[in-house]
Amino acid sequence: MATNQGVADVGRDVAAKQPLETLKGVYSVEQVLGEGALGRTYLASDNSRGGAKVAIKELLPSRMKRWKDYELFHRECSMLRSLNHPGIPSYFEDFIVESDDPSVPARLFLVQRFVDGRSLQDRLDDGEVFSEERVRDVAVQALEILCYLHGLNPKVIHRDIKPSNLMLTPGGKVILIDFGAVREAVTADGLGSTIVGTFGYMPPEQYAGQSVAATDLFALGATCVQLLTGREPGELFEGLHTFRIPDDLPVTLGFERILLGMTEPEVSRRFQSAQEVLDELAFGFLMVPKDAITGKLPIPNEIRPAPRPMPGFQLRDAYHGRSHLSVLLVGGVGATLTLVFPITAIWLGSGALSILGFFLVAATLWSAGMVSLRARIEIDAYRRGIYTLGEVTGRFLSASSGVEFTHMTYRYRAGSGFLYGSVSTRDRAYRTLSPGDPVGVIYLSEEPDEHVMYAVPAEWAKRQTVGLRQLSGAS
Repeated sequence: MATNQGVADVGRDVAAKQPLETLKGVYSVEQVLGEGALGRTYLASDNSRGGAKVAIKELLPSRMKRWKDYELFHRECSMLRSLNHPGIPSYFEDFIVESDDPSVPARLFLVQRFVDGRSLQDRLDDGEVFSEERVRDVAVQALEILCYLHGLNPKVIHRDIKPSNLMLTPGGKVILIDFGAVREAVTADGLGSTIVGTFGYMPPEQYAGQSVAATDLFALGATCVQLLTGREPGELFEGLHTFRIPDDLPVTLGFERILLGMTEPEVSRRFQSAQEVLDELAFGFLMVPKDAITGKLPIPNEIRPAPRPMPGFQLRDAYHGRSHLSVLLVGGVGATLTLVFPITAIWLGSGALSILGFFLVAATLWSAGMVSLRARIEIDAYRRGIYTLGEVTGRFLSASSGVEFTHMTYRYRAGSGFLYGSVSTRDRAYRTLSPGDPVGVIYLSEEPDEHVMYAVPAEWAKRQTVGLRQLSGAS
């Protein structure tokens, strides 16, 4: 093995801050980039590659307390050899440098492509503020890296995603570093025996030695929350199994829901793949300010059961304040009255008028039946439905006989997909809506396409007041 006195000095930790002059006769060390609990990272020029800049990570045996530290270092070297992604520093080589002094242990080095940038942790420490737009950009790039890692066979789970392991170049490119904690998911359930990670970024299953793709998603979600708030994720845990996102998180409704889905403590309820989160971000669902609804209707972090009504409430539409019972009665009375026409025609002996009368009765009965069916759906929705937020997807105006109508389409989430609906109305509250604006929807869990679009922003305060009055039975 090559010998280097400068290396020996560093190994003894006598002059720990002195940079090495050369390593392996190839790498000219220029400066110390950073220092951790177990080692140090240098900036060097690779003379075999025309002076190209490289990063050299050194593991200092004098600081290691257990054999596992060696194992993690060799695991990182082995893993990096097999990875090829622009968001991961390229592996060049790893080597050992021994000293002539038998009392000085050998040094371990890992050489990678140099990343010109700063970690997100360094930026946070400097007081840098991250907007939602920047955090979403960081999340998208990190998710693309995770798509690559989790798409390998077997999957590669990083297990230690956090701001200090995410570099940001001057051009805004995200680089994922430090693969010492990485693990190949060699079993379907990701069971393992080693707990590796950082408190605050670890979901509950990681404390049990388990790691799956969703484990990395939790860590990335916690990182995003930290970028937005400046608070350490460990402060947001209640025990080890409850992660609370601050109510005043400065993000849109849609991004908050995505973060909630990434940081769900129960792994089965969390997003299961990086691609799933990327798809959610691409949909841009409900990317509107939270103050668009705060103080008017509850913001459901998850889909919640609708309020259970008082007896008789299901017979009244809380949105329009009209009685479903009256709708059914009017339809029935209307159908009954139309029977007068064919009966009169038969009594007068007019066959043509009798046929026309029966057609009129049939049309009226059909119309009354459709109204009754819709009333029945609304009654069911208010009695046992669940509410959520949807968003407008399109709107246009039309006029008929001097009356203006608003035609609006919208979508809402039910389960893992989107469902769509439309409405045509003369209600002025709909005229100012634009694509992306939130709307309230109540739907049936067993038949999610059966739903009621019950509120729009301009009317939410009124609708909520009406609904509460109906629930309480107040006059």
